[in-house]
Amino acid sequence: MMEDTIRKKYGSKVLKKRIPLSQEIRKTIMSLLFGLVLITIALSIVFLLNTSNSAQKGYVHSQLQLQNEELENINKELQLKVMQAKSMFELEKTDKIYEMGTPESTLFADQ
Repeated sequence: MMEDTIRKKYGSKVLKKRIPLSQEIRKTIMSLLFGLVLITIALSIVFLLNTSNSAQKGYVHSQLQLQNEELENINKELQLKVMQAKSMFELEKTDKIYEMGTPESTLFADQ
């Protein structure tokens, strides 16, 4: 009789047998542990990738700093050579100063 009222209320569906609470708790704990392990593995992979990328960027940065210092030293040497070539002593040695023509007239700007 009880079964007939249940079938009328819920249709022709047969009710499932209830699972004990201890099994539900055990199943939930296993699901949570599985999720926790997956999250830990994912975070470990992200951490390792990030660490290796930052180490690689640091190495590239230090190499670029060394290259920059070398280029600055070369630039200073070249600037020194240019200043020496422009100096009056060097110009007098090459006779370039004597090849210059004399000005026809000299004008000075008034202030």
